Amino acid sequence: MKNPLYTLKIGQLIENYQIKRVLGVGGFGITYQAHDLNLDVAVAIKEYFPHGLAVRAPDGIQVEAKSPKDKDRFNYGLHRFMDEARTLALFKNQGIVRVSRYIENHGTAYIIMDYEEGVPLSRYLMRCKTLNEAEIKNVFRPILRGLVLVHGKDYLHRDVKPSNIYLRKKGPPVLLDFGAAREALNQHGRKITSLGTHGYAPIEQFSTQEPQGPWTDIYGVGATIYHCMSGMAPIPALDRISALHAGNKDPMVAATRLKDNTMSEEFLSCVDWMLSVQSKERPRDISEVIDFFSLTGTGNKPKTILTEKDVDWDAELIAQAERHLAKYLGPLSQTVIKQSMNQSNSIEELYQVLGTYIDSTTDRDLFMRSVQTTSSLSVQTSSSPLSIQASSSGSNNIDSQPSVPTHEITEQNTVAVCHIDTETELLIKNHLAAQIGPLANMLVNQAIQKSPDLISAIELLSEELPTDKQKLIFRKTFID
Repeated sequence: MKNPLYTLKIGQLIENYQIKRVLGVGGFGITYQAHDLNLDVAVAIKEYFPHGLAVRAPDGIQVEAKSPKDKDRFNYGLHRFMDEARTLALFKNQGIVRVSRYIENHGTAYIIMDYEEGVPLSRYLMRCKTLNEAEIKNVFRPILRGLVLVHGKDYLHRDVKPSNIYLRKKGPPVLLDFGAAREALNQHGRKITSLGTHGYAPIEQFSTQEPQGPWTDIYGVGATIYHCMSGMAPIPALDRISALHAGNKDPMVAATRLKDNTMSEEFLSCVDWMLSVQSKERPRDISEVIDFFSLTGTGNKPKTILTEKDVDWDAELIAQAERHLAKYLGPLSQTVIKQSMNQSNSIEELYQVLGTYIDSTTDRDLFMRSVQTTSSLSVQTSSSPLSIQASSSGSNNIDSQPSVPTHEITEQNTVAVCHIDTETELLIKNHLAAQIGPLANMLVNQAIQKSPDLISAIELLSEELPTDKQKLIFRKTFID
């Protein structure tokens, strides 16, 4: 059986750091949560693993270039990755992710960073949709101050967007995922992918002719603020410039035309300035816009916009809920989930509300159990109905929702349980986790309990994958 893994195994040691879980997989690296066994604290580890250039050796640890022709570019990106670690380690600013060290080993390198409790701005916006002017200023003042230091060292971020801004539960927001290795690989030989994210990247990031500078990151900040104001990303820069070259007007609605009377005209105009499609029309330096982000009035302002009630809506759990509910509600599932998120103070409450839309008690129980892996939701097994209550700390009232009947879950005893060796089970879980996230462990355990043999379990699990191609690859990987 071919080893399908490209992430490190849970429990793997990198010196004195033990891998606990995968936090994110990008085109140029993999980020893990790990435990520092010496200091007994959680850390985040970013591993250099450029997708398309790198492969994981059969030992599950060693990383190497995919082919001899890729070796030069792989090594070039690796050196820039380590340069990124050295550069970030210079900055002692709360608005920039703090790097404590880097490790070069196993054919690759690892950046060791602080791990903090909080939520990405992208997830926060999933629930609240927009921020007011005071909240936007609270988020972006520390980010801009951090970028002042970064630009002062002739360094750029190049990928400012909601998912790269992390809202700490304690302390100011922090900017993540600097793209030195990504930029190096794009400039060295043929391009792997366009640098930057459509909607947040300015036109110069898609051109080899225009120079990049602080104005490049300024566009990314402006685009992210625009998302916070409007609830959506701006029109991609390529589409904007194409329209202008064709003699048409800019298709993006200006911030000053969003008709938000709660925001000052001065602040909205600043955002439009930052989002000028032509780089020469943008501010040249962060110092030109930072004064627009000062708050008026007196009093102590919070360092974070998060409150005790704010929920880290796990994107994988939300996507999984949509897939389940689509079987019963069709295209209405997305609308129902968004409405239910506004009614709920936790992922457990959200799943309880959504469960009321599933008539089958067996299907409802499976749906409710799917949240257990991440949130430790306990499915009640008493014969009385489960009344949905809002958290006492919140003002939402969802008692009027239909009650969710519960019963003893016995389906695991209705079939012979298949026997899968521990190594194969771990391979299946990690392969599935790379596709659908933290639900993988729970789904594999359920499939093993419900299936008489490996083939049946694999067939059942393949249905959780979103595309036919992914299903086919999954089946071929584990069924000889």
